[in-house]
Amino acid sequence: MEAIKVSVDSLKEFDGNPRKGNIKHLMDSLTINGQYKPIVVQKTTRKILAGNHLWKAAQELKWEEISIVEVDVDDTQAKKIVAVDNRSADLGTYDENLLLELLSDIDLKGTGYEPADLDDLLALIEEQSTTAWQINGENGQQENVQIRPSLAERAQRYQERTIRLLMCEYPNHQYIWVVEALTGLREKYKVDSNAEAILQAVAEVTQTEVPS
Repeated sequence: MEAIKVSVDSLKEFDGNPRKGNIKHLMDSLTINGQYKPIVVQKTTRKILAGNHLWKAAQELKWEEISIVEVDVDDTQAKKIVAVDNRSADLGTYDENLLLELLSDIDLKGTGYEPADLDDLLALIEEQSTTAWQINGENGQQENVQIRPSLAERAQRYQERTIRLLMCEYPNHQYIWVVEALTGLREKYKVDSNAEAILQAVAEVTQTEVPS
């Protein structure tokens, strides 16, 4: 398929597009990287089958032209293309170590990633390599197993930013000291988790209230 340049205003958004995109990030990418892949357009209707949010970002940037490829398909096939384009992105996964290597080697501007995302990625890699004790329901014995959230849970947390991971690295002797100190802080503040104990300790030292 050959890409062609067309007027931005000549295209139409696909009706009922289920994907919600981040227009700001796409605007940043277009500004810094330019358009590196064409939009897919149904030839007969001029509706966008892949790249609706890229088109909206171009509109926001007041672009006059944009690159597209045309596909000559009926409405049923057009809907299938929209579905598979969205679904194929959902089904993909990452090798977190390779992703970290990639992002650590470049300026993050225009990538859609922020420095805080690298912190999350580092914490995730650390979390995947740690183990925790859980009780075996059959014999009541403790087993040392790896505890890892599901892909859906990680994606939801990452998208909504409802949970952020704070990773701290210490030499072994300091780590032991911190863990023992946190045990005392949990008792002092009458909380059940280290995360809550740290919040209360920071609030006490800074003489501020923990945000609700």
